[in-house]
Amino acid sequence: MKVLLLDQIAKVNYKYSYSLAQALSDSGTDIEMAIDLKQEDEGVSVKRYRLFNTDEKNVGKIKKMINYISSYRKIGKIIKADGITVLHTQWVIFSPVDYYFLNKFKKKNCVKLITTVHDILPFNEKFYDKCFHKKIYELSDSIIVQAQQNLERINSIFNNLQDKIFMIPHGHFLKYANLIDKDKARDVLGISKDKFVLLFFGQIKKVKGVDLLLKAMANIYKKRDDIYLVVAGSVWKDDREGYEQLIDELNIREKIKWDIRYIPDDEVKFFYSAADVCVLPYTDVYQSGVIQLVYAYKKAAVASKLPAFTQFVKEDETGYLAEINDVDSLQAAIEKAYNNKANLNRMGELGHSLIDAELGWDKIAKQVQELYLED
Repeated sequence: MKVLLLDQIAKVNYKYSYSLAQALSDSGTDIEMAIDLKQEDEGVSVKRYRLFNTDEKNVGKIKKMINYISSYRKIGKIIKADGITVLHTQWVIFSPVDYYFLNKFKKKNCVKLITTVHDILPFNEKFYDKCFHKKIYELSDSIIVQAQQNLERINSIFNNLQDKIFMIPHGHFLKYANLIDKDKARDVLGISKDKFVLLFFGQIKKVKGVDLLLKAMANIYKKRDDIYLVVAGSVWKDDREGYEQLIDELNIREKIKWDIRYIPDDEVKFFYSAADVCVLPYTDVYQSGVIQLVYAYKKAAVASKLPAFTQFVKEDETGYLAEINDVDSLQAAIEKAYNNKANLNRMGELGHSLIDAELGWDKIAKQVQELYLED
């Protein structure tokens, strides 16, 4: 058995893919990776083919499509040359193209197809996506979802998949956290040491609830000025100007750090280390990967009551929960965190211990390996 793991967006997703690939290798799986142009090894010894330019910011759509097709053709050659018997895919970027090649590889090269579902359907769904996602899921020998509720959710969208779906959770990111002194981190970011700092970190998408967070903060600022919001990340298929306008309408620009850009890996530690609590006001999410980094940095969380979060964010234990898409509830949860500042470090430690105990990569690799070996 020889496995090829695909990750067309490794620059974003490498914490997951690299951790899984290394754990599989450590458990005895002969595995290689086909990824994007991410160059850093991150201490992972698995062989990588760097093919896709999917996440390159200065490449036009036509060139990306040409590269995408060319990369899949090269994967076909790798499958033949390296004797690949299991193809493990995760992302559906251009669903008609993905289906065409995955179908070709399975039928021509007789590979077993394993599909990990990070997003059941893309949040920027195109008119053709549901059709081709269905085809890919039906083509797959096994489908991995990463949260219990997604077993029901995927079956509510696509019929007759239940016999091939398995729940294997998203592993932790403990090795990627580099917690440093809070005051030093705030010096680097230019944040006052006497503020209570909330952090929203990551790509800004419509389903992330940043607009709700800004409105909740505007309400809080009417009562107190010792809370400081940091929003750090790039905007992905969303309206940045709409957020800029909202910030000005709410008159809070001078009260927040609005750092809208791709945050390089070597800067991530400053943002998490500077924070008192992390805020996840999402209106939808398929899996809990985002919460893993919060607890890797031993930070308490304020999060929406989405199943992917409530699995780990326990009220008054590891954080505070807000109703989905509810500004008042989000405000109340943030204020709870503020009023319980003395307990936040303990909550972060509990969150860290929880994911360490439940989401070890060695355990996850064994479950994935069983699917590779299944007849």
